[in-house]
Formats: sequence, structure tokens, C-alpha cells
Amino acid sequence: MSYVRSRQLAATLAWAGVCLWILVAPFEASQPLLHLPGQSLSTVEAALVAVFVVFGIAALLSSITLKTPLTLPWIAFIATTGIAALAASSERTNALHMAGRFALSFGVFIVTVNGITTRSRVVSTFAAAALAGFVISVIAALEFAGVPAVMKALTVFRSGPAVVGAQVRAAGPLQYPTIASMYLEILFAFVVALVAMAFDEGRNAAGIVGVVLLALMSEAVILTFTRSGIITMACTLAIVGAWRLRGQRIDAGSKAVIVVAIILGVELLTSRSIDAMRLRMTTEGQEHWYQASIDAPPELAFATGSTTTVAVTLTNVGRTTWDSTAEHPYRFAYHWLLPDQDRAENYEGLRTAFDKPVAPDDTVTVFARVRAPGRPGTYRLMWDVVQEGQLWFSTEPDAEFVFTRAIVSGPATGAAGASMPVALPKIRPRPGRLRLWSAAVRMFADHPLLGVGPDNFRLLYGPYAHLDNADPRVHSNNMYLEVLVGGGLLAAAAFFWLFARACMRAARLVRLASRGPMAMPAAGIASACAAIAIHGLSDSFLSFTATYVLMAITLGLAVAADRLAATYAHRV
Repeated sequence: MSYVRSRQLAATLAWAGVCLWILVAPFEASQPLLHLPGQSLSTVEAALVAVFVVFGIAALLSSITLKTPLTLPWIAFIATTGIAALAASSERTNALHMAGRFALSFGVFIVTVNGITTRSRVVSTFAAAALAGFVISVIAALEFAGVPAVMKALTVFRSGPAVVGAQVRAAGPLQYPTIASMYLEILFAFVVALVAMAFDEGRNAAGIVGVVLLALMSEAVILTFTRSGIITMACTLAIVGAWRLRGQRIDAGSKAVIVVAIILGVELLTSRSIDAMRLRMTTEGQEHWYQASIDAPPELAFATGSTTTVAVTLTNVGRTTWDSTAEHPYRFAYHWLLPDQDRAENYEGLRTAFDKPVAPDDTVTVFARVRAPGRPGTYRLMWDVVQEGQLWFSTEPDAEFVFTRAIVSGPATGAAGASMPVALPKIRPRPGRLRLWSAAVRMFADHPLLGVGPDNFRLLYGPYAHLDNADPRVHSNNMYLEVLVGGGLLAAAAFFWLFARACMRAARLVRLASRGPMAMPAAGIASACAAIAIHGLSDSFLSFTATYVLMAITLGLAVAADRLAATYAHRV
């Protein structure tokens, strides 16, 4: 085989591998595909390795491109994070695994640069992104709808659905809603460019299908309930729209962008209740959304099986309005618990509706109907508020349990039933971003040069955030702080070098592409880079396979498209 044909084969295999990664990356099973000594291989990592091996064999027969504007800073970042991992005083194995992911991401970047050698390959990569976006969005919508077969199938990828308060946060097949949102945000930028190109080329039917797909993808991002996702989609539409409208009349492609923007606004207003959107957009998390201060009698006496009215005073110290006429009505209720263990004699107590909506800070007195158990004895009567079909206030992490000692006397009525175990939730605090960022700053101050090791913030932040029961799944919620704390000043300097070079490349791409054949591909890639940079201010994605793979592909596309744009500019 000639050198030229060998090089073409390597590039074709690399391009096919990139498209495969885009389609496979969201579907990482929670259980490893293969266990190795000291390591494991997931389904997506197996796809990464397979493409690396095939591309590597083909590359042996020809030269490949390793020298790019991002190569040196990326290698510097890998080296500094590796040093930081080796220097970590604790959780060294976890830190080394994270440094290994950075090396894998560089491999993804190199494969992308070598595979995307023509404009048609950029477009076909965007088409793979469109297909992936369609599949993820459909699954997310079915998950939000609670389709049983889909919910069961998703347990392959994670233990269960994520919620914020009573609101389901769809994630599709990805690990977490925020990860799903970031993945879709990048794909959304590619598809917006693809739609504009379709209209420019007179393929109106394909353009209309693309607009429908963008509507589906934007709805899926909204269903993840991720605020930054909404912001970055709006930024993408603004970037592409401004690019097209600059000195031009409003053509079909421009109208398509405007239509998608309108659809996004309508979806934002109608996908969830106004109250739910208000809460999500104006609060850091769900802390104190569903909370009541309850003043109940300390002790009561009941006859077995009797129904009694008890006056209880409640103050709404949460952020939702308790409306008993809503689609999911709020009602006052109770649970009968055994005196010395967390077992329920009767968990589903009678409901008492509120006479009128109870707004935050309002205080009301409720005459609760209470039905006593049929067996005599001493019980704990646990008072609670329920939003029907959604949640009990007592299951929220910030819940305060209020009990009345209840003495039930008289002959047993009816057949004796077995008590049911009930788990009163252990309060695990959900620290907000300011608390996490403050903890990160304190952690960096203690380890300024080499940090605590990549990905080790989540395992060590508890004392710095003054938390006794810190959740090890929580990251710093800032990509830049995560790098600074994990790798110290050395890794942060290398990352800033890489970030600055990437921004310069995106800016150069925008300038070179101008109005030529690479204009819309450049707009999509630049928008995707902007989405990563913006969303990185409020979340960290570097430790998740799906997102670091797609981010590396995006940077590879930026470098490859820049070369193509320079070639077209030179021809002109």
C-alpha cells in the first residue's frame, strides 16, 4: 500500500472513530465491562481503546499529525497533573486515574485532528452529533414521563432518577442531569450550524427536520433542570444569529435560528410550572423549598380505631406555596411510628386540606383528622406535609421531625397487621456553590504548589466546608477551581496555557472562516467552545468520560477546521 493511501486510510479510520465516540460516549454502563489488575474498563473506555488500537496500527504505515497549537500545553497539563497525583498525600490512586483520563483526552484530540481533513467530514461529524442528540433527547423525555420500560433500562447506566425537590431532572443515559446537559449543549451548537447549512444549500426539508430536532434537544436540556444549559443554548443562538445577520438580509437560515430561539423561550415557560421554574432560577439548590415549622401537642390520648380532630399550628418556612387545589395538592398528614424504633404502624395517615393557599412565612392552624391505630399501645405520632404524588416534607434532607407522644387505649379493633419499617433520612447537607468554592480556596491555600491531587477535592472537602457528612460525589462545581485545587499552581498554569491557546484558535477560526464555506461549521464549533467555557464556571466535567471525550473532540474540530479555513482563505 502506498504512503498516500496509508495516510488516507488512517484519516478515514480516525474520522469513523470520532463519529463512533460521539454516538457511544453517552452510554457508559455503571458496571465495568472488564476488570484489570488495579483498574477496570468501562463500555465507553473499551470503545476508546478499540479506536486507538485501530488508528495506531494504520498510523504505523504512515505519518500522523502530532504537532498542533494545543499539543505542548496539553502535554504540559498531563505532566503537571501526573506530578500532582504522585505527590498527593492521600487518595493517590484516584488522582492517578484522573491524570490518566487527561492523557486519554489528549489521544481523543489527536485522533480528531487527524480524522477531520475535509469540510464534508466536519459536516458528517455534525450529523453524528445530530443522531446522538436525537437519541439522548428522546430517552430523556421518556424518562421524564416515567415510562416504566425506559426507567428499568436506565438502571444499566445509573441507580435511579435525579430529583431536585419534587422535580425530576432527566438525564437520559448519562450519569447525571448536568452531564447530560453539557453533552447536549455541545451537540446543540453543532446541530444549529448543520441546520443553517441545510437551508443555505437549498435542502429545506432537511433544515425543517433539523429545527424540529433542535426543539427536541432544547426541551431535553430544559428537562435536565440545568440553569447553565439554558444560558449556553441562548449564547449559541446569539453567536450563530449574529454571525448570519452581520451585514446580511434575513435569509432562511437566519429565520431558522430565530424560530429555534422562539421555541426555546416557549419551552422554558411551559415545560414546568412557573413556581418550579422560579424556584430553580432564583435559588442555589432545593434546600428549604419544602419545609414546615410545626407546633403540635406534646402528648395525646386516643381510643383504638377512633378518628379525632387535633389542632396543629404550622408556619410555611419553605419557598413553595401550599395549595390544596393544585395539580399536585399539598395536604397536612401524619405517620404512626412505634415508640422505640423506626417502624410505621401506619405510614399513610389521613389527609387534611388547607382552607386556602399557604404562602411562604404564613402561619395557619389546621384541624387535622387523625385516625388511631387498631391496637392499643404507646406510639410516636409524626406530623408531616405531603405534596400528593411528589414527596413528603420529612424525606427532604433539611427536614425537622416533629413527634407527639400518643397513648392509644381500648380493645383491639380489626385484624392486627404487621408494622412496616420506615427509614427516617439521615441528613446529608447539600452545600451550595459559594460554600464549595470557599472550601476550594481554603484547600488551595493549604496546598498551593501541587494541590491535593486531580479529582481529590470531592473526597477531601468535608473539613474545609465544615461538614461532618460530606457527599463524596460532589465536585467543586467550577472547572477552573477543580484544576487549581487538584493540581495546584503548576497544573493551573498549564491548563490556562491550554485554555488560552484554545480560545486563540477559536478566535482565529472565526476570523479566517468569515463568509466562506467554513463559516457555519466555524460558528458551530466556536459556539460549542463557548458553551464549555461558560458552563465550566458553574460545574466541572473533566472527570466524566462522556464530557471529557466530547470536549476533546470539540477542541480537535477547532484545530482541524482552522486548518481547513486557512486552506480556503489561501485559495481565495
